[in-house]
Amino acid sequence: MKTQIMSDETVSELVDVLRDELTSHHKLLQLEMSKRDAIIARDGELLKQSAGDQAKELHKIDLLESRRDQLARKLMQSNGDIRLSEIIESEAISAPEKKELGRYHIALQSALGELKKLSEVNARMLIDSRDLFKTMLTSLASKNPNRDHGSPSLTSGFGSRPVLVDANC
Repeated sequence: MKTQIMSDETVSELVDVLRDELTSHHKLLQLEMSKRDAIIARDGELLKQSAGDQAKELHKIDLLESRRDQLARKLMQSNGDIRLSEIIESEAISAPEKKELGRYHIALQSALGELKKLSEVNARMLIDSRDLFKTMLTSLASKNPNRDHGSPSLTSGFGSRPVLVDANC
């Protein structure tokens, strides 16, 4: 009976950790949306702030995942890596606990899927924005009407390649 009580407490604590992880993943989604808005608005300060907030939230998730791993090993009495799906399938977990853990498992997978898609879109938008910026600078440098051949210009003298700007940010 004592083992069952310990198991129930461990499952309860695991559910708390999963709930906190899901909350953090939703915060990450909101921050990724803020990054998208910042990219569209070309607001570097908002982009920087969102990325910093994301780093803090990712650290929090790392700590939660570490705690989740400890609880999973305790629950399954194993030293190896244990997936949430393995816990749900385990005989050590009651049906109501399986149902609750299953809901969190599905919700976390869904949040991670959304986060991955949004993150990939943001990465493509950043690359496109950078490439557009580079093209515009190259075009501006090659069309500099005030350039006389004896004075310094944005170009290196070898066509329209900018020297002063590295847009690989």
